[in-house]
Amino acid sequence: MLPRRRLIPKWRTIATTLQSAESGSHKSAVPPKPLGDEEELQRSIANWRQERTPGFLGDVLAHSIHKELIPQVLDVSLEARRRGDPMTVVQSSIIEELLATNGEALITLGAAEATVQAKHPYQAGIQRLRALLSSNPNNSLAWLDLAQFQAAQGKTRSAERSIISALTLAPDNRTVIRTAARFWVHANQHDLAHQLVRRHQRTANDPWLMASEIALADLAGVPSVFLAKGKRFIVDNAKFNPAHLTELSGVIADEEFKSGQLKRAREAHRKALKEPNDNMIAQAIEHQARFGVVLEGPQINQALARSHEAQVIKAWSSREPDLAELHGKAWHNEEPFSSRPIQFLSSLYLFKGDYVNSERWIKVGLGADPTDRGLLINLAFLHARTSRGSEMKSVLRRLRNAHSDANPFAKATEGLFEYSQGRFETGDQLYDEAIEEFKKTRRPALAAYGQLFQTLYANEFGNPKAEEIARRAKQPLEENWTSDAAMLLHLRTQSNLPAQTLQHEQDLGLRRMSQLVYDPVKNTLTLKEGITARGAKSVVIKGVSE
Repeated sequence: MLPRRRLIPKWRTIATTLQSAESGSHKSAVPPKPLGDEEELQRSIANWRQERTPGFLGDVLAHSIHKELIPQVLDVSLEARRRGDPMTVVQSSIIEELLATNGEALITLGAAEATVQAKHPYQAGIQRLRALLSSNPNNSLAWLDLAQFQAAQGKTRSAERSIISALTLAPDNRTVIRTAARFWVHANQHDLAHQLVRRHQRTANDPWLMASEIALADLAGVPSVFLAKGKRFIVDNAKFNPAHLTELSGVIADEEFKSGQLKRAREAHRKALKEPNDNMIAQAIEHQARFGVVLEGPQINQALARSHEAQVIKAWSSREPDLAELHGKAWHNEEPFSSRPIQFLSSLYLFKGDYVNSERWIKVGLGADPTDRGLLINLAFLHARTSRGSEMKSVLRRLRNAHSDANPFAKATEGLFEYSQGRFETGDQLYDEAIEEFKKTRRPALAAYGQLFQTLYANEFGNPKAEEIARRAKQPLEENWTSDAAMLLHLRTQSNLPAQTLQHEQDLGLRRMSQLVYDPVKNTLTLKEGITARGAKSVVIKGVSE
């Protein structure tokens, strides 16, 4: 299970950042992008699901020319392939290309595979940037891209020198400031990241930097200087393009939620989702249950299409492992220094029992961050599951030395190894100690997750107490169900989960961020913005169903 996601700055390649609203002035308009017709796509999908003919499938595939609609087209493509539905040779070819590239250049997944196979990954990119900088050493943005590759190689000091070079050349550039802060988060220097943004003279008048300061203060465990100012900024600048306020509104929503102000949190969340960027949409997907708001509409879909991270989280939550793998590799290409996409990928392969691929990705991730907790846990688990006891012990020593809260993870892993050796009594004791420690440290979801693993491997290795262990796990799992548990069970059983297991996921009535109101007297249709009651309809008739 990954650490809680925060709206800290994303570190993208400069080519990607320059296409976003973040790279421009927050006082200027953001040019609109042409959108596909989502309603027409939904009609095409409904027609195909009713008839399942190549003709109706072709209508769905035609919408793949619009990037923001590709995720929905991909869902249908996967469904058609799994069911063996009829399709033409051309349609099959289109689906293969969409699944391999997400509608982008074929190099996308090839680059990810090259990363795990290459002896010296990222070297070509580093050489290209060094050649560029030799002719133009004052290019601050090229220094940022070089730092990203260096961080991905685990060369933290070299990356820091590149970051400092960029800051020296462009000390007031928003992209440079936010990227530098993100680097120091990667280097586990949270205080330094926060101080950089907090003390900068530009922050007081820049919504992007204010958002970063609030999120980084939370990460560093110190009070935010700009939280109150950020709230006033949004009120005073309500006419600003919402694309420039998305992250500031998002971090304010998180802070309002933590303080128990749920109504204010939802309203700030609604403002954040008017024109979300890739960072905000990933935050919204991960925390949808927190705010209980339907994520729909062209701006949401457009943002989702631009965020591989958001699509990984969405696919993981909906138990779509193929899509999670596809977008996980693309996400890694965008942020090669980050361990988060590799944690998803390595966990996915562990769940599948594909230990070779899991280990390849873990090694890539640990090359960038040798002490990453999630990757060390996954590597120790892999060694335990494959009965490599000495390797497991070595990794667990590294884990315990680097992370003071990792002991229950280590004990559960040792319990798994004992099960694999047929020493069930010792394994039971280690699992029980791990679960009890999670409970004592107020981590009930991790305790339940540990009980799920214990149940699965007690059954797999023939523990005589397997049925008793499963009975003990039932209630904790029902009370602390997670998307990780759902994906694990889905992949282990290769079948749909029982209805009672999924009860927590049923739509019990989400709220909407807006409604269309039809006035039959004036024959008009108007947009009414604001958080609705639970289960509200998307379209209401004035005087009848409002």
